[in-house]
Amino acid sequence: MYYIGIDPSWTGINNTAIVVCNDNLKVVNHCYSKDINEMLEVVVAYNDAIIGIDAPLIIKNQTGHRSHEIEFLRLFSPYKLGLHAVNKNRFPYFFPVELYTELNRLGFSFENNNIYEVYPHATVMVIFNNMKVLQYKSKYRLDIQRKNLMQLINLVYNVIDCKDLFPVTIAQAKKNELKKYEDLIDAVVCAYTVYYCKHNACIQFGDSNCGKLIVPKIMRHK
Repeated sequence: MYYIGIDPSWTGINNTAIVVCNDNLKVVNHCYSKDINEMLEVVVAYNDAIIGIDAPLIIKNQTGHRSHEIEFLRLFSPYKLGLHAVNKNRFPYFFPVELYTELNRLGFSFENNNIYEVYPHATVMVIFNNMKVLQYKSKYRLDIQRKNLMQLINLVYNVIDCKDLFPVTIAQAKKNELKKYEDLIDAVVCAYTVYYCKHNACIQFGDSNCGKLIVPKIMRHK
């Protein structure tokens, strides 16, 4: 079986990162593209895969958060983890919805239990960082991003063979390379999330009608 992680551009303007892992948690394929056809070409070769996507895939709400996101926030907001509100007012066009529609045509759907919404920040907190938010995104100060992105990549190296994705060290990487690395590591964590949740306890929010969001079950920490 294969596990595909996708960190999609929300607008479709920027690149989308896709990573494919096998059962041994080795990255066997990836792409970083703005072309939806290139993305689908990668996925179609792995019809027995489970896909995890870092984005809402069904949006019916006009304003605010979706109902299952509110359930997620009840559990994770005490740990200072939030979610961006995605709704029709804010996003008349939302690329991940289009991507989900195309993936449906390839046989991936919530009904088939082979595609899920995932949230890398939640996985990183639960599995790797003792329920603390790791500030590795580009919105943080550059020195903080470099430090924490390097920390995350090193943590992920312990469970996934993905070093070929990052040929330049974080210290050497330019700002545009850091953005690519951020997207790729998010895609790796998405793939690991669906792998982990297949083999371990997880929590599901939502259903086939509104979208299924899965996160690893919170473990007790001292």
